[in-house]
Amino acid sequence: DLRTVYVIADSKERENMIREQIKAIETEQGVQVQIEEGLLNEVLNLVEYPTAFMGSFDTKYLDVPEEVLVTSMETHQRYFVVRDLDGKLKPNFISVRNGNAEHLENVIRGNEKVLVARLEDGEFFWREDQKLKIEDLVAKLANVTFHEKIGSLSEHMARAGVIAASLAEQAGLTAEERAAVARAAEIYKFDLLTGMVGEFDELQGIMGEKYALLAGEDDAVATAIREHYLPDSADGALPETKVGAILALADKLDTLLSFFSVGLIPSGSNDPYALRRATQGIVRILDAFGWHIPMDELIDSLYALSFDSLSYDNQAEVINFIKARVDKMMGRTPKDIKEAVLAGSNFVVADMLEAADALSEAAKADSYKAAVESLSRAFNLAEKADASVAVDASLFENDQEKALSKVIEELELTGSAGDKLSQLFALSPVIDAFFDNTMVMAEDVAVKNNRLALLSTLVAKAKAVAAFNQLNTK
Repeated sequence: DLRTVYVIADSKERENMIREQIKAIETEQGVQVQIEEGLLNEVLNLVEYPTAFMGSFDTKYLDVPEEVLVTSMETHQRYFVVRDLDGKLKPNFISVRNGNAEHLENVIRGNEKVLVARLEDGEFFWREDQKLKIEDLVAKLANVTFHEKIGSLSEHMARAGVIAASLAEQAGLTAEERAAVARAAEIYKFDLLTGMVGEFDELQGIMGEKYALLAGEDDAVATAIREHYLPDSADGALPETKVGAILALADKLDTLLSFFSVGLIPSGSNDPYALRRATQGIVRILDAFGWHIPMDELIDSLYALSFDSLSYDNQAEVINFIKARVDKMMGRTPKDIKEAVLAGSNFVVADMLEAADALSEAAKADSYKAAVESLSRAFNLAEKADASVAVDASLFENDQEKALSKVIEELELTGSAGDKLSQLFALSPVIDAFFDNTMVMAEDVAVKNNRLALLSTLVAKAKAVAAFNQLNTK
């Protein structure tokens, strides 16, 4: 049996052993241990026969910010963090050795020694970094490359600052919030040049917030420095403050546009600069904060900006890339509904997601097929319309034309996406009656163009929900 040579083959059994051993230490010592699931998974795959133990370190290290201690323990040493019953960090850690409990004291001493070296580094950088001036660090960012084809971090920050100011205005931030955005944009990458972030790069932004507060910066500015990195994964937490969200958007938008502008566009699964994640972040932040900023107008406005450091390029590719992220956010929505919404004229993320849900719901009803087919017919014919022709009521030849013109004029599409769909689908009988009694492609050119223009006004309104001719009713 493998057990006689201290090998537990079943990973579930090893996991249970670790959990139970940690629970026993918690009970015996009157503490609580944070079991970080990712860390547990890593640890149980590093040992064949787990034995958990508790070690300690000098309380003087508790003066160093908690994030530094936790990073040292969890990320660098793969130790579990120990807290008292009130949740305060204790000068202890739990590790798991490979083997039984023999000579455990030696193992504990060895682990304590290794951790102290790490904590010494943390304490040293914490002390030394506080002697640095934010202004000096910001000035040095001019010598740090953002990307060799794009330029320095200073240039990236300058562009993000201009974008942030524009976004803050569009999102209706107060004068005070706008001032915080402007200040945060001037300095937000400074902590990259601190000793602490040089040693523990996972703490970028987190240390920026702490050092900014120590230097007397405004709370909103300090928080934004930390939040501009969010979300740091596809489903990661979002910024909670408006100032942080605007800075996060600006930073990600310049990253996206500048990489695309120099031709560094992700292809296939290849995305070395995590541009998909950044763009997913942009889309999620806009949706979460309910800022009704149409993406196409936003991108247009950014391409209109001029910078000494870089001219933006490849706008169409950027728009398609953003649409692909919105498509992803629509999840399991049927493909034709996604395409119809993405081909619509409304590029406000929240509205698009709502329209996709409303169409998916509407598709379950028996009336869906007929209503979509009526609108589809109008969409397909409207493509032939001459945009310069305005509808002229004196050219109407039957009551059905007049009736359609009247309902289009009265159509205001308000309320939720579901309400808008109901309002559009209610037009189905009027549209059908128009088609049954009217030859759209009449021989008289003026009459034909007038009928196409009439359908075009309907389509322009309906397209704010979706391009109905992309929907599949087969």
